[in-house]
Amino acid sequence: MDIPKLEKNKCSVLVAEYATGNVFKHDLTVFLNGQNEDEVFKIFDDFTKAQDFAMTLVTEKPQFECSIFNDAGQHLITYDKTGERKYNNDREI
Repeated sequence: MDIPKLEKNKCSVLVAEYATGNVFKHDLTVFLNGQNEDEVFKIFDDFTKAQDFAMTLVTEKPQFECSIFNDAGQHLITYDKTGERKYNNDREI
């Protein structure tokens, strides 16, 4: 699955199950290989809106985690029930 390339300053959010890493669609059902990838990444006009969505979702539904990507498809941050996940050179610490 490719992370979408977006218009300048837009961000995308990927929702996954915290315990398993299974990817979920916009309607919070499991994404299966071969399904429409457009149903996976939720697109936001800017980082703040993406961050608000991610933090609200993991607060209300702690079984999920959210990863935010920028317009170039680069990972910016991941939130889960413990808060911001810390990485060191793209590896979780």
